[in-house]
Amino acid sequence: MTPSDRTVSAEMDAWLHDRGAIFLRRLGIREGHRVLDFGCGPGAYTVPLAHVVGPQGRVLAFDRSAPQLEELERRIAGSPVRDRIDVVRTEGSLSLDKIEDESLDAALVFDVLQHVHDWRLLISNLHRSLAPGGLLLVNPSRLSHPGRVDLERLESILAEEAFTLVRTVRERVAHYDRLREEEILVRRRS
Repeated sequence: MTPSDRTVSAEMDAWLHDRGAIFLRRLGIREGHRVLDFGCGPGAYTVPLAHVVGPQGRVLAFDRSAPQLEELERRIAGSPVRDRIDVVRTEGSLSLDKIEDESLDAALVFDVLQHVHDWRLLISNLHRSLAPGGLLLVNPSRLSHPGRVDLERLESILAEEAFTLVRTVRERVAHYDRLREEEILVRRRS
């Protein structure tokens, strides 16, 4: 392992066990919350969420990628937060039919919109799944991916679906295996 690899590893360990939870609390995630991590990947947000929601809360970790979910399962195996996390492979479905209406306190959609073919369908289903006043936290990552997120179009769809802007936050957040400065849209379901 190179010194650079050790720095990245230490940075991510600190994110998973401390810094990520602090960040999520500042965004409004609380103990006892039921939270969806949509497009969870290997769990860079899932694990900190599980720490924040505590034993009375629940984290629904949804992703379409079997290898990403396998990595998440390895990451949480034997962890004290394992029993707070439901790992679900979506097969690419945006219906969120495994989630009851108005049953979520918050949903994270971090660095995934560039992989979603129908934003309107996803956002509509998030609206259905969130309780009134529930938080929708979106990181429309501007890093190069298979396409960039059109923020104007995204803002329009969020407004049409009755998600009110609370604030926009710019912070260092987990992006794959590193922390990078990104923008987070904090919205509330009307």
